[in-house]
Amino acid sequence: MMNVATIGSGVIVERMIEAMRLDGRYNLYCVYSRTKKRAKEFAEKHGVQKYYTDMEEMLNDENVDIVYVASPNSLHYSQSKMALEHKKHVINEKPFTPTLKECNELFEIAEKKGVYIFEAITNVHLPNYKIIKENLSNCGDIKMVQCNFSQYSSKYQKYKDHVQTNAFDPAFNGGALMDINVYNLHFVTGMFGNPSEVHYFKNVGYNGIDTSGVIIMQYPDFIATCTGAKDCSSPYAVYVQGDQGTIIVSGASSGVCKDVYFDMPKKDQIGKKAADTKEKISIEQPNHMLYECQDFMDIILNKDEEAYTMYKEQTQMVVELLEGAVTDKEVSA
Repeated sequence: MMNVATIGSGVIVERMIEAMRLDGRYNLYCVYSRTKKRAKEFAEKHGVQKYYTDMEEMLNDENVDIVYVASPNSLHYSQSKMALEHKKHVINEKPFTPTLKECNELFEIAEKKGVYIFEAITNVHLPNYKIIKENLSNCGDIKMVQCNFSQYSSKYQKYKDHVQTNAFDPAFNGGALMDINVYNLHFVTGMFGNPSEVHYFKNVGYNGIDTSGVIIMQYPDFIATCTGAKDCSSPYAVYVQGDQGTIIVSGASSGVCKDVYFDMPKKDQIGKKAADTKEKISIEQPNHMLYECQDFMDIILNKDEEAYTMYKEQTQMVVELLEGAVTDKEVSA
């Protein structure tokens, strides 16, 4: 087993700890938080004896093998860099970094130090995501891809009251693109590669943050749209539409891919009762974060450079798209 140190104490860390324990090859060794009270409480909650409030002290602990970084978005780069420089493997939450320069630097440091760094983005590791890929040919010629991950933020009312939190603060790399739409970008690019053209149309709040927005991605033969929102909600959905059929993902966001269906093309439905022709093709996934944990540990233990390079290039591609989208068109909220 490899010893893990966690940075952060939010819900995402709770879920990652559960996934790591399901894998069985990770040992939660210690936790880090900025305050002693929070660090001690979090450690006790998860049955861990050791906790830190000093990052340098934690990284100097020779028993730490892997550092899981789940701090505010703006700290991902600096904390991951520190961990890598101390020769620790790193699992860095999305968004990986705000710029391609920082992204490449982290991968370069990891290579120099002989360790690995991974982006904790769930969908590209999921069994159901692989099932979607395997069934793409059944859709015929792809014409449209639509991803919608709209989740009303628990912090949005505070934001409307001009009480600013990290989730809606440009200085903390918050906003719909970095927090929500990044999942959609990974879903589409992991399936179809780099688009030839990308535009981001966003609703912008009073402090310049994107509270919601739509990414339009042009591919040679089809268009993909990625909708992400923190200021409103809708049922999560993904549609991969071809001239021979459509793959539908529902029941959870593009980061989870809970239920996947294949549906035959619908012809003119005016005045007709629509028949349910969907066929479920997905499997049950007990914990959607388990699969990234499995892939990361397999790469570390087997020194699987081919798999590592594939995920590395996927992260670099998405970071470059995110960085470009930040400067695109906007409308006032």
